[in-house]
Amino acid sequence: MLTQIILDHIAENYLDSEGEQFTTETPLLELNIIDSASLFDLVEMLRRETGVAVPLQEVTPANFASVREMVDLVGRLQNRQSIPGSVSSARSLS
Repeated sequence: MLTQIILDHIAENYLDSEGEQFTTETPLLELNIIDSASLFDLVEMLRRETGVAVPLQEVTPANFASVREMVDLVGRLQNRQSIPGSVSSARSLS
């Protein structure tokens, strides 16, 4: 679910008619699909959609290189922020 949300957000906000060629592995920074300003828009979108705050030190090119990397980042952050036995209200990562 999160994967599709990110794909849709990037396609709607940063791509014109090229969305059909865009995948979870597309190198976003390498192909200049997103830039440094876009990173902070994506950070906010991830917070809004998942409830996970992305710390500034995690806003790196490696963590935003592709949609797959962003989904992995959110998963790692959710694991760090979760408390054993608590119920997460965040959206599913698939």
